[in-house]
Amino acid sequence: MTTERRRRGRPPRDGAHEPLTKELIARVALDIAGDEGFPQLTMRRLATEIGVTVRALYNVVADRQEVVDLAAARMMDLLPLHAFDTADWRGSIRRVYQEARAAYRAMPRATLISLDETVTPSEVPIARVIQPERFLAFLVDLGLSIEDAVAVRGFFLVEVFGFALLVDYRYDRTDARMRQAMFHPVPSPWLAAHPEVEAPLSRRIAEAPAGTADELFEALVERAIRTIDQLRRR
Repeated sequence: MTTERRRRGRPPRDGAHEPLTKELIARVALDIAGDEGFPQLTMRRLATEIGVTVRALYNVVADRQEVVDLAAARMMDLLPLHAFDTADWRGSIRRVYQEARAAYRAMPRATLISLDETVTPSEVPIARVIQPERFLAFLVDLGLSIEDAVAVRGFFLVEVFGFALLVDYRYDRTDARMRQAMFHPVPSPWLAAHPEVEAPLSRRIAEAPAGTADELFEALVERAIRTIDQLRRR
């Protein structure tokens, strides 16, 4: 595993000498799911990562579903509880996006949990039920209709999830050359392989200095702020 990959991926296994607890299982399970996805979270893989037997796991948890529930609860506990301020709503929106991005960037493949798993509803932390209500109330207090508030929150989730998975996940795990190619509408090798194709704008961008993931994300946040401002004025 390279240094670059380890920075955003799973940490080195450090649980071999820890007591086998649900807290340890949740942490290692989310490490696996966050870096590789929930389909890779098997009881055998989990036991190997912790350094115990599968039988030992079953002495602590009932089954894989409980492991998934533990990982999901830890994932939700790690998400920030955003502070909303209508007096500085633009700053609030910017912080909401930045804090959520930072959280999901550390566990990008876990954002697919709703596609890969079914979480037991009774095991979901209460705070994660309340937080969407607070976000919607903040948007309604800004003057948005409830329908627009729901749409804005939906855009937020799609944009942050998508960015963490499609941009940050690759950006944090590749070299400088590949990072540059990520920001080209058409990769340079493709353009070079088809010189007969007229794509002057794509070719011009491919020759220009590449941006960064942070710059792209800031542009996304600014667009979200403009959208909310337009909805407030409507």
